[in-house]
Amino acid sequence: MSGLLDKATAAKEAEVVEKVVEKTPVPVKEKVTVVTSAPSFMDRASKIGLVLGGLGFIGMWFLDNYFLEDITGPVPFGLVALALIGGSFYMVWDSIDREKTVVLVVGYLLMTSVPYLAGLELGQDSIGIAELQINEDSDEFSFVVRGSFSEATSTIEVDGETVWSDTQSLSADMVRFQAPLSEVFKGNSQNNELSTVLSYSLSVESNTGTVETVEITPGLLNREVTHSGARITLVSGTTTSGDSTETTEAGLQVESILGMFGNSETTMNNGKHSMSNVNKYLPISSDYTIQLKVMKDSSQKWQSPVIEVDGTSATWVSSVSGTQTGSTDRWLAMPGTGYDPNTGTIEILERDDFFDDDGCYTFQIIITNEYYAGSNAVHMSSSSWELNWEDPGANDNMPTC
Repeated sequence: MSGLLDKATAAKEAEVVEKVVEKTPVPVKEKVTVVTSAPSFMDRASKIGLVLGGLGFIGMWFLDNYFLEDITGPVPFGLVALALIGGSFYMVWDSIDREKTVVLVVGYLLMTSVPYLAGLELGQDSIGIAELQINEDSDEFSFVVRGSFSEATSTIEVDGETVWSDTQSLSADMVRFQAPLSEVFKGNSQNNELSTVLSYSLSVESNTGTVETVEITPGLLNREVTHSGARITLVSGTTTSGDSTETTEAGLQVESILGMFGNSETTMNNGKHSMSNVNKYLPISSDYTIQLKVMKDSSQKWQSPVIEVDGTSATWVSSVSGTQTGSTDRWLAMPGTGYDPNTGTIEILERDDFFDDDGCYTFQIIITNEYYAGSNAVHMSSSSWELNWEDPGANDNMPTC
């Protein structure tokens, strides 16, 4: 009996299974916030519309540019700008809500109105004087008058004396005046130190009684070459005969300077000139000609081709190099009759083309000023040096004479 009981107990113990009861976790509700972000302006607005708007904005600012108005007039150019702006707003209108479009339009109009508000700042009767310039082809001094009036009278005075006056009607708020240089130019406005010696002034009076007076830019009316000078550089060559080598004077390189400089500037020994350092020098931008003449006593030994100057640009035809150019705002190398034997490129006045025994040689620089058609004034300078070349290489210091 007890054996059966023991077996039953053992079987029961074998069937005992440890049960682990797990707690079921309480579900946690996660709070999810859904954020709906509206597309940004740049995401929603048409990029093409923005580009058109930018071009229209730039166009409206350029519409206030006088140069464009002179070329195209405000109407055709303005229509292009307005078309760009209109196309921009049409495309943006469909890209963002209406309220934002209205705000954009208002801000846009405020920005594009700035050029016009700036132009109206001085009042309707204000006078604008601009584009003062010299026309070398027609020999005229010209300028533009602008304003909201119908007629303007312009007067030019030199040291308080009236030399020219004209009255014209405005078209599209502007008119261009042209004054002949034959009436306006009375001499250089400045000296070589940029001090005013003649005061040129321009006055404009509108038919409404408003008067505006400005000083004419002095540099425009510095048109006369009043000073010139020359310097020479000895160019030597060598000849070989057997075992002996002889140095000879091949010729001279001649240079000139012209414009305005001090009256005390002069030639120096050894072919030099005191203006070699270009001290207190004012070049002249005008129309004139230059010619070099070489004299011994009263006899002319050689003369250069005529050099034509337009502004500060010089042009001539060399007998050895053909057409040549240079600038007259510094020392200018003059035409020659051959080349430096040492370089083969620099033009020189060869000895045989001008030298006639030892003596004092004068290098004349002749300037023919052409202020305007039909008006010529001649200026000449003389620079003299002693040339003693009969004994080759013996005395080449070229003192003044």
